[in-house]
Amino acid sequence: MPRPRVCSAHPIAKETRMFQRRLLAAALIAATTCLSPLAAKAAKPAPAEATENPPTLSAAALLPDPVLVGPNHSVDDKVVNDGYINTYIIHTPKSGDLRVESTAKLYATIQELNAAAAMDQVNAGAEIGKSVAKSAAGAVTGAFNLIVHPADSLSNVGKSFSRATTKSDRPTGDDGTMGELLGYNRAKREYAKAFGVNPYSDDPVLQKSLKRLAGAGFFGSFAASAAIPGGAAFTFINNANLTPQSAVDVSIPPEDLFASNRERLKAMGVSPEQAELFVENPNFDPILQTRFVLALDRMTNVAGRPAFVKFALFTNNADLAFFRTRMAELYANLNATTDPIKSFITAGKFVLAETQNGGILAAFPLDYLAWTPGVADIAAILGDAATAKGAKIKKLVIAGEVSPMAAKALKKGGWTLVQLREGLRASR
Repeated sequence: MPRPRVCSAHPIAKETRMFQRRLLAAALIAATTCLSPLAAKAAKPAPAEATENPPTLSAAALLPDPVLVGPNHSVDDKVVNDGYINTYIIHTPKSGDLRVESTAKLYATIQELNAAAAMDQVNAGAEIGKSVAKSAAGAVTGAFNLIVHPADSLSNVGKSFSRATTKSDRPTGDDGTMGELLGYNRAKREYAKAFGVNPYSDDPVLQKSLKRLAGAGFFGSFAASAAIPGGAAFTFINNANLTPQSAVDVSIPPEDLFASNRERLKAMGVSPEQAELFVENPNFDPILQTRFVLALDRMTNVAGRPAFVKFALFTNNADLAFFRTRMAELYANLNATTDPIKSFITAGKFVLAETQNGGILAAFPLDYLAWTPGVADIAAILGDAATAKGAKIKKLVIAGEVSPMAAKALKKGGWTLVQLREGLRASR
């Protein structure tokens, strides 16, 4: 005989539901009462590691007086940090405000503003310079906004620490074939060399003055080279205690620099394909690219240099190219002074160095390292790489400073920390 169907109102159904509820309650009570105090304690989630927000800093507390205010600039006191890089606002009397990422770029920009002012003194009264620069260099007026960026929560360097990058196409490195044939490009490079600046700089103030001077100088309206000034405006940068740059003759034509860089890269073991990719990356201007290559070239006994080049292949903006060039120069300087390097290795999307004494060296030209969640994650990646290599010593070198919380956490993780405080006040 078929079994009768039990509906929800049937007494058997009610008893079944009551039994299930009692059984579940009993199971829960048993589970909680049978847990020992130790087990109950272990069941609680571990507290999250303490982190901090990036600070807002004071330029007056950070920078030497000649950097804060000069004849051609002043630095806004509010300095925004994203956990890695400081962003500065430079006020200029003629060209408004410039937003500059990193302390080293701040120094370079002030140097360029001083050079531009000196060029304008040379140009004073030479009306031919105005017309020639306007006509001969008009084709390059659209590329001078790279130093000014829209407001953002992360610097371009900060973004590189948090996401992958892509490659874009190289623009022309000079002012065109006609400019080269007429001698205008050569004049720009020669005057840039005389004033100690990069002829490919993205500083619009410098470019405007340099174009005008090159135009006048090319047509021989006056002997501008005889009027190039020196003085304190050009010397403070030399006392900034920044990592030495790789010396480049900026008057050399860009194609000659590119050809030399290709050969140097191949000589250090970089494949022809990757050498070509690096040389064609438009975000390294000819001078930055050459500085980067010369820094690696200085480390003749260091293995793994192709890994460093591969790391730099996908640099996708000028600020990041500046940062990675300084990073190569920082490693080269440490290799020659305090930390002889055996080989470069990769750790995720970062490059580290194995030292001759069996340690791991991480060197970053960061301005102020705060212990943000992202930085804590990066420290874990670097620490895992050091452990995998069996490193006896873990050393982290920062060009600027590290927050107290970050310093404490890094030391707890076994890192020896060096803060170079480049370009900052002697004492704080």
